[in-house]
Amino acid sequence: MDPIISLNLIDYLILTAYVVITIVVGYALKKYMKTSEDFFLSGRSLPSWITSLAFLSANLGALEVIGMVANSAKYGILTVHFYWIGAIPAMVFLGIFMMPFYYNTRVRSVPEYLKLRYNEATRGLNAFSFAIMTLLMSGISMYAMALIFRMMLGWSLTASILLSAGVVLIYVFFGGLSSSIYNEVIQFFLIWLGLLPVVYVGLKAVGGFSGLAAKLPDTFLHAWKNMGSAAANPMGVNWMGVVLGLGFVLSFGYWTTDFLVVQRTLALLDNRFSGGAEDPGFRKYISCPPDADYGCLSQNAGSVDRRCAGSYSGGYSA
Repeated sequence: MDPIISLNLIDYLILTAYVVITIVVGYALKKYMKTSEDFFLSGRSLPSWITSLAFLSANLGALEVIGMVANSAKYGILTVHFYWIGAIPAMVFLGIFMMPFYYNTRVRSVPEYLKLRYNEATRGLNAFSFAIMTLLMSGISMYAMALIFRMMLGWSLTASILLSAGVVLIYVFFGGLSSSIYNEVIQFFLIWLGLLPVVYVGLKAVGGFSGLAAKLPDTFLHAWKNMGSAAANPMGVNWMGVVLGLGFVLSFGYWTTDFLVVQRTLALLDNRFSGGAEDPGFRKYISCPPDADYGCLSQNAGSVDRRCAGSYSGGYSA
């Protein structure tokens, strides 16, 4: 497959600098890793604004960005329900009701809390199922990222996956959760620095929001108008399926028990739960429109953009 773009020396220097920075961040934090709590929970010493950004960024990886953009290209503005219904209520519930239990028991993980609350068998079952889910999700995320690298840069899937896995392994080995959190904060800003200009340029090219709306089907422009019947919208689901299925069953099961995201809030300096999970809920609210806009823009872009946005067209991102 011919790459969409070709890299110059300055491009390789930027990529190399980013990789080096992530590893240096992890190595610089190595001196603070003295106990298991330091490694797994950053010594419970991080401010709420850091943990809240990391909480959000832990869910804002390759699978999230590519999947949300592709879903927006397929379903339009209906994709906002994955955030507004499928994430924010559960994140607020986590911050108000669940985090006090996790934090006050001083546990280092959700499985450890289940052991205290129930028994060792419950902890083992949860740990095993979470390990399987993490392996599968990590594989899907790395594949999605590697697929974009192959389409845009011409890199092989194997080399892309090994490179990303190797970098993560190195900085986590040195700095534990702290290195993950600080690198996730860097990732958060880099994603937005890359996404927002693309949305701006795309909207300008199609004549703003009004120009974009004129080029899209009517069902792509309304979040609730066509949710009365599954046959009336491109997603094929009615409002009850969104509110009950996505809003309660899937989202609460994911956001309140997934150790990957809950662990970030356990690194808080003190028991300020509103900054741990509710603050990311607000950021999740404002992060949805740019993703949806980018996906809708790809419907009217050239073949290059459709190849990128359409390279991954599925996946539940809570």
